[in-house]
Amino acid sequence: MTLRNRTFVAAGVALAAFGIMGVIVLAQYAATAVTSMALQGALAPAVDTSADLSLEQAKASGDLADYIMLQRPESLDSYRQTIGRATTLLEDLRRSLAGEPALSELATTALTAQRAWVKADAEPSISLMENGRRIRAMKQTNSPEAWATYDAMVAASNRLHDELNATRNAAADALSGFTRTLGITLVVVGVLVLLGFVLFLMGLHLWVLVPLSLLRDDLTRATRTEKHTTPIRAPGPPEIQEVARDAEELRRSLVAEIDAAESAREGLMQDAPLVAAMQSELAVTSVPEVPGFELAGYAQSAEGVVAGDWWDAIARPDGSLALVVADVSGHGPQAGITALRIRAVLRSALREGADLDVAMSRAADAVADDDHFATAIIISLNRVTGTITWCNAGHHPAITVTRDKEAVLCEPTGPLISYLGGEWGVRTRFFSTGDVVVAFTDGLVESRNADGDELEAAAVGTFIRGMDGPVRENPAELITRLLTQVRHRAADWRRDDVTVIAAYRQH
Repeated sequence: MTLRNRTFVAAGVALAAFGIMGVIVLAQYAATAVTSMALQGALAPAVDTSADLSLEQAKASGDLADYIMLQRPESLDSYRQTIGRATTLLEDLRRSLAGEPALSELATTALTAQRAWVKADAEPSISLMENGRRIRAMKQTNSPEAWATYDAMVAASNRLHDELNATRNAAADALSGFTRTLGITLVVVGVLVLLGFVLFLMGLHLWVLVPLSLLRDDLTRATRTEKHTTPIRAPGPPEIQEVARDAEELRRSLVAEIDAAESAREGLMQDAPLVAAMQSELAVTSVPEVPGFELAGYAQSAEGVVAGDWWDAIARPDGSLALVVADVSGHGPQAGITALRIRAVLRSALREGADLDVAMSRAADAVADDDHFATAIIISLNRVTGTITWCNAGHHPAITVTRDKEAVLCEPTGPLISYLGGEWGVRTRFFSTGDVVVAFTDGLVESRNADGDELEAAAVGTFIRGMDGPVRENPAELITRLLTQVRHRAADWRRDDVTVIAAYRQH
């Protein structure tokens, strides 16, 4: 299953989970609503019954008074029926409110108060009337005790009615409040779920699908372009970046293998033993370790395996680091011989501590009888003085890029090296911690794009300034990225030897 489909399945499962949660919440709401409605359904008749109770008790008191005052037997019958109904109502209330202890206790209290009134007023008064003692019965029904028990009965019945009504209203208010709260909660949860789902899809698109699409496009271009020179970017989250970096390493290895194969094939056309010996002599087998500086270099010939370009790094007696980049005219074994001669002279002079202009003059003397000429730049980096000093014999300017990404060119200070000789000046500027210097041959900057435009040194400076700090701190990675960008731009790569050297000041 593709990553896209897996993600959508996961999103569907999450959405289903939210749906199930919503169903559970709604079910809980329904259960609560049913319970509250049941409570209201039980209390509503009880409230009506308590209201009827008060009416029955008042009617019973009126029938009793009518019987005593007017001696009407039908009033006595009405009293007995009315007080019986009141008693029945109270008994029914007690049974229906058995699940509500507080209300059931009030019903019991009301029943007790009614019985007390009957015992204190109604029964004695009726007994006196039946014995013909009407005056005494009137006094009995108007006695303080009779009125007190009547008032207590009325108060107990009213309290029962009020509590029933208050409880019913409270249940209705609770249900209404719960309904509102639940409704708002469901709306908020629904909005959050929808928003989360939308954000999830946006994040999936921006952080996974788009980087994967970019990586796929880069891989496609790197695979289909000639010699696989298209660099592979590292977009998106760390996992995709790691895959992209691995792919870029694979592409670089493939390009290096292709270059080596082409060089080896062309080298077969030259004198193999001589080529091997010259190649070994021009190669930098070990880089001197000078405290405070990180160094890397690269050289690739245009014809076979012998280049007219070369670079060198020499530790000088004063503790400084000397860098040399030179380009001998022509290609092949003859240019390689001239390169070996100049390289030997410059290395000897710099190792013994000669000034840069003196070393350049000795190199010119070494090719006085040679048909080839050369351009060269010698750079001295001194950590103690914090300076960079250079002598440039008609070579492309080296580029220094400061920690603040300011680019400065190391311009020529004299003519190229040839049998004509000449004089060379020396220039110096500050070279602080975090600065990097890059020197190269014309094979790097004279490559042309599809429109026929050369790269030029200023564009190299722009490439270096566009690199992040950690890349500039790693000269080997800086050179690799620089070559990748230049080669991707070039339509005629390998038209000339390419040599690049970079040095970074650590402290």
